[in-house]
Formats: sequence, structure tokens, C-alpha cells
Amino acid sequence: MKKTLLLAVGAFFVAASAAVAGQVRITVVYHDTGLEFGQVIKNGSLTAGKDLGAEVEFVGPIGIKVDEQVAIIENAITKKVDGLAVSNVNGEALNPMIDKAIEAGIPTVAFNSDADGSKRMAFYGQNLVEGGVEQAGILANYMGGRGKILIITGEAAASWSQDREKGVREGMKAFPGVEIVNTISTGWEEQSQYAAIENAIIANPDLAGIASLDAATTPATGRALLRLGKAGAIKHVGHDLVPETLDNIKAGGTNASLSQNPFQQGYKPVEGLYKYIVEKTPLASVDTGILRVDEKNIDEYLKKLEDGEPIG
Repeated sequence: MKKTLLLAVGAFFVAASAAVAGQVRITVVYHDTGLEFGQVIKNGSLTAGKDLGAEVEFVGPIGIKVDEQVAIIENAITKKVDGLAVSNVNGEALNPMIDKAIEAGIPTVAFNSDADGSKRMAFYGQNLVEGGVEQAGILANYMGGRGKILIITGEAAASWSQDREKGVREGMKAFPGVEIVNTISTGWEEQSQYAAIENAIIANPDLAGIASLDAATTPATGRALLRLGKAGAIKHVGHDLVPETLDNIKAGGTNASLSQNPFQQGYKPVEGLYKYIVEKTPLASVDTGILRVDEKNIDEYLKKLEDGEPIG
């Protein structure tokens, strides 16, 4: 028996399944399932599915491949899934796919990386610009408000990266003694990424700080500073709480890192879609916040990691 579709959102219709037979089917499309960070989001999505009795598929490319994301969303539309959640790293390519899903009657939300300009029905994640502003203030304070910094990202053209970089640059306007030297876009291949970071540090001997924008360049930057003997001399603030980043904070290679609660970024969109489909509860965006981990609370988070808590 096929699920009945109920239409009604604003001036256009969006389908919601009554789920009177079988499981509600929700597809969660992440932009890089190869990241440790992504596995924490996956854990959240699958846990929500288990808690709610929904069939959840967590899928996406290994490495950022927008064309693969497009194909995955197209397939979800063809299969007529009941709900869709998309991490949008390229609005030009993915916004039209989100709109296509909604026009096909599939309730669709964004998570982790928002889909500004699309018809997405809610967003579950951190305000990335605000995260960048907070990162700038923390880094500048570690630096005493003076010195040269680099911004390092895996992909400068990605929408999430642009938002965080915008925040860092806006935040640094409050610290006229800080000079942003350059933004380094490293790519995602691990060895070349590390080499790009190490070379950038060596090429800037008077560097005072580094702002890393993601879950891959943050641990790689801390590792480079430790290996080059620059830990402490160059202040470093990054994002997310993958295990190596926590180790680097403990070792002094990274001063602080900001978490966006990836478990909830996986759990909340599934929960929101399920309640919308089954209970007709209106979808509402959820800000998963900014959590700082530094030398003051690192032992607490290392213990959480040891205990198997999904922190990311």
C-alpha cells in the first residue's frame, strides 16, 4: 500500500506521507561521507531513525563531488522517498535539486550547510558566519590582538567555507592589530592537504595565528604546528572535535576548536521530517550552537571520546 500524500505549504504544495503502512523513508545526503565528522552526523541520523521507527538512508560521495550529490538527490526523487535532508555545499548545483524535490512533493530540509536561496523548509545546523566571528575573537585574544594570520580551508569556494571565512574577516575588524595575510585552499587529499598547510606555515615565518575552517584542516594544522615546533608560538583555533583535534589541543598544537554538535545535525532533520510527515508538526529550523573546547575543558572531552560519546 502506497503512502498517501497530503499537500499544503504556503503558495505551493509540498507532500507529506501519512505513513499508514510501512516505514517512513527518509534520505539524508551528506557532502563527504569519508570524513570522521560525517560519521558522527550519520550516527545521529541512524539513531533518530531507530528511535522513531523510520527507514533512514545516509548517503553521499567520499570527497566533495557535487555531481554525485546531484545524482543521489535525483535518485531519491525518482524513488519518491517520504523526506529528504541535504547538506548543501554548492548552491548553484544543489538549490535547483532541492526545489525539484519539493516540487515533486517531497518535504526537503537542509542540514550542516544551509541552502540559502532554495525552497528548503528548514535548516538544522550552526550559523556559520557567527561561528567564524566567534573564532576570530578567540584567536585574536590568544594572539594579544596583534600579528599576522592565515585562514586555512579545504575548499574556499564551498558555501560553508565562504560563510565561515566571512565571519572570521568580520570578526577581525574589531582587532585592527591583526592582519589576514591570505586564505589557503588546500583541497581534500590528505597528503597534499598537509603539505599545503606545512608549506604555508614555512613560507610565513612571522605568522602569529591560524584560523582553520573545517574538520579536516583543523587536525592537519595542529599536526603541522607540532611537527614544525611552532606549537604555542603560532596560535591556532579551528572547528569540530575529531579525535586528532582533541589530542592536538591536549598537546598544545591547537589552542581551541569550536563544535557545531554534528550528532544533532544528523538527528534533528530526521526527527523534524518524521514529525512533519506523520504528525503534521510544522518544520522549524534548529541552531545547533557553538561549543568551545580548549585547554580548560579538554580532559572532559577526551573522557567523552573514550566513553564512546558521539561528539564530533
